Amino acid sequence: MANQVSLVDNFEVNFEPSTITIDNYDRLKQAVTQQAEKFKGLIVTEDTLQSAKSARAELNRFNKAIDDRRKEIKREYNQPLKDFEKDVKTLTDLVSVSIDPIDAGIKDLEQRQQAEREKAVLAEIAEIAENRGIDPALIEMKSSWLTKSISGIQRTREIGDAADYIVKEQDRVANEKEAVKAYAEANGIEAAGWVDQIDQGASFVELRIKIDDALMARKRAEEKARKQKEAEDAIAKMYQEKFGNSVVDTNTGEILQTEQQTLTPADDEPMVTRAMKVTTTKTKMWALAEFMKANEIVFESIQLNEEG
Repeated sequence: MANQVSLVDNFEVNFEPSTITIDNYDRLKQAVTQQAEKFKGLIVTEDTLQSAKSARAELNRFNKAIDDRRKEIKREYNQPLKDFEKDVKTLTDLVSVSIDPIDAGIKDLEQRQQAEREKAVLAEIAEIAENRGIDPALIEMKSSWLTKSISGIQRTREIGDAADYIVKEQDRVANEKEAVKAYAEANGIEAAGWVDQIDQGASFVELRIKIDDALMARKRAEEKARKQKEAEDAIAKMYQEKFGNSVVDTNTGEILQTEQQTLTPADDEPMVTRAMKVTTTKTKMWALAEFMKANEIVFESIQLNEEG
């Protein structure tokens, strides 16, 4: 086997670096230069169009002849390399026949080992999470925990640190929520919306400032509404006048408030009907009607004049 490896490592190749040169290069260059100079500076006009096309065709033939010769030499030059690469490919294919199944076997075994390590890590995560009373899914698995290089002690410590951080964070969130809820309720504000913001990353310190701002805004709105109500009441009072036990709007004649005197007749007192004519202002007439309604006195209006 050692001799075979040594033979492969040191296999000899007969290779002679070649040099490509152009015979009589200077004479060829001079001839090409003369041909190019022959048509240099040719001005194309309607009169010289045909000769210009002929000159272009002749120069193109020169170019093609030179380039075709280059391609021919390149093919001949590359052919030994192509033959060499073909022979080497035949040799490497012979080796690949043995390498491929070995490579597949190694990959399969490594995948199974990786799966076993992952299973073991998940079991350890579940155990550590259970001991701390948290959901194992909250512990994010690190790729380094699945490598062969990490020791079991280090992996256990890192998983424990991750679990402890989650517990600490859960406690912080719970305390923050409780603080926000207590502060909101103490100030007469619905707490649910504020508490939900803790789950979105907000802190009690931030939310306390926002709650204070909301309280100030509500206070300003209430103060504004109170002053507006006072102004409206003051304006309305300017047009109110009290007649007896009734408060009347002097603009519309509407009775806004009545402190009615109610009468309590005896249970056996008989009902009587009397016709009467009442002459007074419209406002007082409304007040009289309200009094009779309050005392369950049945009455009907008899039209006597425009003001009746």
